[in-house]
Amino acid sequence: MSRVIFASHGGLSKGMKDSVSMIVGDLAKDVETYSLLPGENPEDYYQELYKQANESHEQILVLCDIKGGSVHTALSKLAVLDNVIVFSGMNMGLALDVVLRHTQLSDKDLLDVITNARDGITMMKELNQIEGEDF
Repeated sequence: MSRVIFASHGGLSKGMKDSVSMIVGDLAKDVETYSLLPGENPEDYYQELYKQANESHEQILVLCDIKGGSVHTALSKLAVLDNVIVFSGMNMGLALDVVLRHTQLSDKDLLDVITNARDGITMMKELNQIEGEDF
């Protein structure tokens, strides 16, 4: 079993857990959240999590909201530990895939998770709209 943490600026991590729970129910009950609020320092959470992770052999998957943001920058330092994997660009597809697998992920599994998350990002644009035409 992997320990899963959603980490974000503001309440996004809690909202992501809530949304994931709507789809997978109790499979998301053990997902932890970290929300960086105004006036807080992500280094404080990093120190706390580093201590826990360093004393554990459990795989820890940290999904951060945005690459290069303060949450990701602080928590990415955890990747020096063999049992911690830090993702950036958390989205619903990534979160669901990680939670649904809910076991220790191999390197191949990790690559599949990233590929699936990327494949879930698409863009659609209206193609044949005639200017001024109302429907």
